[in-house]
Amino acid sequence: MMFFAPRFLSIRAKLTLAALAPLAVAMVVVTFLGFYLINAWIVGEAQKKVRSDLEAARAEYNQQKSALYEALQFAVQTTGLGDLLAQTEADQVQRRLQEVMVGSGMDVLTLTDASGVALVRAGNPDAQGGAVVSAPYVETALAGETFAGTIIMSAAQMEQENPHAARHARIRLAEAAVGPGRDRFENRGMFLLAAYPVLARDGSVLGCLYGGILLNRNLDLVDRIKERVYGDEVYGDKSLGSATIFLADVRVATTVRLRNGERALGTLVSREVAHTVLAERKTWLDRALVVHDWYLTAYEPILDSHGNAIGSLYVGLLEAPYKDLQTRAAWVLMLILVVSSALGYLLARQGSKRLSRPILDLEQMTQKVARGERNLDLPVHEADEIGRLTQAFNHMTRALREREEQLQMFARELETKVVERTRLLEDKNQELIQAQEELVRNEKLAAIGALAAGVAHEINNPTAIIRGNTELLLMELNAEAPGREEAEEVMKQTERIARITGNLLAFARRQAMHEDRVDINALLEEILSQLPHQVGMTEITLKRNLYPDLPMLSADSGQLRQVFTNLLVNAVEAMAGEGLLLLRTEVGNAELVITITDTGPGIAPAVRAKLFNPFFTTKRGGSGLGLSVSYGIVERHGGTIEVDSELGQGATFRVHLPLGDAVAGSAG
Repeated sequence: MMFFAPRFLSIRAKLTLAALAPLAVAMVVVTFLGFYLINAWIVGEAQKKVRSDLEAARAEYNQQKSALYEALQFAVQTTGLGDLLAQTEADQVQRRLQEVMVGSGMDVLTLTDASGVALVRAGNPDAQGGAVVSAPYVETALAGETFAGTIIMSAAQMEQENPHAARHARIRLAEAAVGPGRDRFENRGMFLLAAYPVLARDGSVLGCLYGGILLNRNLDLVDRIKERVYGDEVYGDKSLGSATIFLADVRVATTVRLRNGERALGTLVSREVAHTVLAERKTWLDRALVVHDWYLTAYEPILDSHGNAIGSLYVGLLEAPYKDLQTRAAWVLMLILVVSSALGYLLARQGSKRLSRPILDLEQMTQKVARGERNLDLPVHEADEIGRLTQAFNHMTRALREREEQLQMFARELETKVVERTRLLEDKNQELIQAQEELVRNEKLAAIGALAAGVAHEINNPTAIIRGNTELLLMELNAEAPGREEAEEVMKQTERIARITGNLLAFARRQAMHEDRVDINALLEEILSQLPHQVGMTEITLKRNLYPDLPMLSADSGQLRQVFTNLLVNAVEAMAGEGLLLLRTEVGNAELVITITDTGPGIAPAVRAKLFNPFFTTKRGGSGLGLSVSYGIVERHGGTIEVDSELGQGATFRVHLPLGDAVAGSAG
C-alpha cells in the first residue's frame, strides 16, 4: 500500500495509511462474510430444527398407528373372537366389536371369515355379510400375519364400512385448487389401518379383524403433533409452528389457518413440493409458501403397503421470526464493525507516531551534520535502532540455541527414564493382572465347590435309600425272576450316582493329606496291573519308560493313585480300544515328571482351555470332575499338570511333583 501513497504525505501519515488499508479491506470482507454466515447459520439451525421436528411428528404419527395395532391385538386376544367365530355367535360378536370401536376411537372395525367375506361391520351394523373384502391388509391377515400402515379408501368402500365416516371424510377443495378435470370435492379417505388374524385354538386362521382411524379432518392428531413439536408458541398473532397431513396434494388435516381463522382444509401443496414428495418420494427440507405465509418446512411422503406415495406428513416453522433475527444480527454486526474501525484508526495513528519518532530523530541528526557539526557520536552500523535490534536478536538466538540444546538433553534423559519406568510399570501391571485372574479363579472354584458339596449331600440321602431298597429287592428276586435285570440296572446307576457325589465332595472340600514315602514307579505299575479291569485294553500297546533310580516322594499315595488312574483311564478311553499308550517317569530340576501320552484324536484348543474347569466334560455320561479334582490334588502337592495336544496328533499330560526333601532318597 505504500506504493500508492502520495509523495507529499509524511512518514507518519503513510504508516497510518498502511495500517488502515488492510483493516479497511478486512472490514469489507468481514461484513459480507458476516452477513452470509449469519444468514446461513440462522437458516441452517432453523432447518435442523425442522428436520428434528419432522422426526418428532413421525414418532407421534407412528405412535398413533402402534396404539391402533395394540387396540386391535387386545380386541382379538381378549374378546374370544376365535371361539365366537367357531360358534357363529354373530350378535355377540357385533356387540363386542362395537364396544371395542367406541372405546378405542376407531372409525372402521370389520370382522371377516377365512375367505375374506365380511361377517360383522361395527361401523355399519345394517350391512352384515356380503362380498369378499379384497384388500392387501385382509390378504396379509388371512395368511396369518399382521398389518399396520396407511391406506386410502374410496367413497364406496367407506360407505360400506361406516356411512358416517364417508360423510365426514368429504372435503371441499379451495376455489384456487379446482381446475379443469378435477372434482370440487375430495371424497376419498386416508386411514391408519391395522389387521390381525383371528386364530382357532389349534392355530388355524378363522378370519381376520381390521380396524382403522380416519385421518380426514382428524384435527386431534395434527393438534397433538403440533403440541408435541412446537407447544403453544406464537409470533405476533400467528402460531410459530404448524403440522399437516396430506391426502395426495390436498390438506385433509391441518393446523394451518386461513385469514378468516378457519382451518385450511382443501388447499393444495405447492407443485414443486408435490413433485419432490409424491412423484419422487423424497423428503423436502426447504422454505416453502404455505397458504399465505413463508415457512421453513419439512415434508415426508406417506407410503402405502406397496411403497406408493399416497400423501405426506408436514411440519413447518414460520420464517418471519428468523428473518427478523437476521436483520437484528446484521445491525449488531454493522455497529461492531463501525466501532472497531474507529478504534483501529486511533490505534493505527498512535502506533505510527511511535514508529516514526526514531526516524525523525535520525533526520535531526543528519541536519546537524549538514550544518557542519562534527562532534556527533553517530554510530555507523550498530548505533541505530535496527542495529541494536539485530544485536539483541542475535544474542537472543544464541541464548535460545543453548537453551534448546539443554532442553533436548533433558528430554532424552527424561525419555529414557520414562521408558524404564513404563517397562517396570507394565511388569507390575502384568503381575497384578495374573494375581487378579488367579484370585477370580479361586473365588469361582470356591463358590462352585460350596454348591457341589450342597448338591452332593442332598443327593446322597435319597440315593442311599434307593440303594438300600434295591438291595432288599435283589435279595427277594431270584436270578430268573421278572424285573431282576431292571433292579440290577438300578443298582448300577445308584453306584454311579455314588461315584459322582464322591467326586463332587472331593472337589468341594480339601481332603486331608496323609503323607508317606511313595514309590511313584511302583504306584504306576500297580495301577497298570489293575487298569484292564476298568477299561478294555486288548488292542492297546503299552510302552513304559520308567526312570530306574527314581527318588521316593513324600506325598499322599491314595490321592496320587486317584490322579494317575484318572489320567490313564482317560488316555485309554480316548484311543477307543486301540493305539499306543506311553508312560514315562524322569527326574527334572528338583521335581519328578510323570508323562502320559496317547495316540487318540487329540484335543481342540477351545476344549484344552476349559479342560480343568469343574463340570466340563466331552464324554457322554461323564461328570466333568475327574480332571478338576486331579488338578486340585496335584496343586495341593505343590505341583502342576500340563497338557500338549493337537487335533489328530494325540495328547500328552505331564504331572510335575516337587521332590522337596526326597531328593536324597531312592526307591531302592
